[in-house]
Amino acid sequence: MKIGIIVNPKAGDINELRIREVIQRLNPEEIHAGIGDLGEKYLKTSKIKVVKVKRTYSREETIELMKILDGLNLDLIAVFGGDGTMADVALAKPKTPLLCIGMGTTNVSPVLCPIDFNFNELRETRIDGLLLRVNKTERIAFNDVVIGSTILATIDGKKVQVDAERFIRGGKVITMPRKFYGVVDGLKRIEGYFGNIFVALTDKRFLGKGIAGGASLSAFLGFKAVVACVSEPIVVSTYTKEDLTSVEPIVTKTISFDDEVRIKANEVISCDGNPVKKLNDEVAEVKVVENVVRVLKP
Repeated sequence: MKIGIIVNPKAGDINELRIREVIQRLNPEEIHAGIGDLGEKYLKTSKIKVVKVKRTYSREETIELMKILDGLNLDLIAVFGGDGTMADVALAKPKTPLLCIGMGTTNVSPVLCPIDFNFNELRETRIDGLLLRVNKTERIAFNDVVIGSTILATIDGKKVQVDAERFIRGGKVITMPRKFYGVVDGLKRIEGYFGNIFVALTDKRFLGKGIAGGASLSAFLGFKAVVACVSEPIVVSTYTKEDLTSVEPIVTKTISFDDEVRIKANEVISCDGNPVKKLNDEVAEVKVVENVVRVLKP
């Protein structure tokens, strides 16, 4: 078996030992790995063929590495990183099946394979996603598109919320989230001051969960996606129980859709936890896209 390796060294929980354990379980005859800390650094074997890319130390080198590996007629490409890493490699539109191992801050993407997988139990699965467009910028999200002032990150091994706009400029600054004014246009319109706006594909896990509110009915009726406008910021990990009760009740307004929604706001928009840009009252379009990637999962 011939495999490719991509590692995002900036992901929140990269672990060299676990990377090697996964590769040993695959037992490949040939390994094509990204240069340095993009893959090569973590493997101690003579089977490696190093794939060079121009080092930009940004998401662009991850995408470029995926494009190169996808053209090598490999059996699979193993990707180690966070939810945002998986969304980034999807932009390369790979045809090769992906084995996505979560080593980020949250690790909730539907493309992820459990790290303790049994290779003989893996099956190819096609995964749908969301395509975000803001002017000429495009991104893919598998978990959600989020508008808000904070994202979750790992600092000194601890999960915290940081300022999303400053993160784009390379800083990790712990801060409390703020509310903003936003407008969502779909089959209906929602506007007002919100803590966060979320866009996500519906999920069978919502079925029968009345606690999920409108999202439960969206899934039951077969809508492909749902927007949730939340009255208070909830992308925060440093709250205590007392903090939460002080901002409750939290009110969520939802809109179901099958194709596309448009969102206007003056806050940062993120895909799977990775900030894309600060919206300066620009319109962001979020569209449902089917069969974005093929992944291997039990």
